Amino acid sequence: MGPGLQRALHRVAPSQDTAMHEPAGSVARHWGTTSRSYFCFTTATLAVCLVFAVATIMVLVVQKSDSIPTPPGKFPLKGGNCSEDILCILQRAPFKKSWAYLQVSKHINKTKLSWNQDGIVHGLRYQDGNLVIQFPGWYFIICQLQFLVECPEHSVDLKLELLINQDVKRQTLVTVCESGVQTKNIYQNLSQFLLEHLQVNTTISVKVDKFQYVDTNTFPLENVLSIFLYSSSD
Repeated sequence: MGPGLQRALHRVAPSQDTAMHEPAGSVARHWGTTSRSYFCFTTATLAVCLVFAVATIMVLVVQKSDSIPTPPGKFPLKGGNCSEDILCILQRAPFKKSWAYLQVSKHINKTKLSWNQDGIVHGLRYQDGNLVIQFPGWYFIICQLQFLVECPEHSVDLKLELLINQDVKRQTLVTVCESGVQTKNIYQNLSQFLLEHLQVNTTISVKVDKFQYVDTNTFPLENVLSIFLYSSSD
């Protein structure tokens, strides 16, 4: 091989080596750029899909809520009157097996309260001021009374007792018309709540210390006894 040919081959050899290595770097950089572009595109697509899915769910929930009709005989809460709101809640609730809503009677002046006969009694029995259980289970009991006291020269104790089978289960005691305080009239609301498991023929009643202070004229609708079957044992 002549000297001229050898020099030619020597000059060609480095360029071949460089040609073998440079494309690898170019391919890597190209692949990295492609991977980042694909990742960004995938992330953006998933974000758009998530937003669309959430928007679709919200629209369906709103449509379902709007499409639920108000059953006949069920009324919205009136507000501003606690006892009427309690009645509305009972009328709207799903429990219908056993419930009652009674307003206090103003014609019987006794410590044991009596209730108007025209109240709502369903799945229970009313007898001599008592609600009598007909189905065993867990019952939620609510009693609310409004008192009006024309203050004498001494303090007055107001007491509300909730009884189960003549045993006091809940009671509230408040002293009003404190000595030395110049107040003509005192309006006082007392209430009690009870969740209790009751058997058949169990009786529920309410007592006060002084019936003359129960306000049956100014707020007749605020003196109520309500009960409903929360969970049946049948």
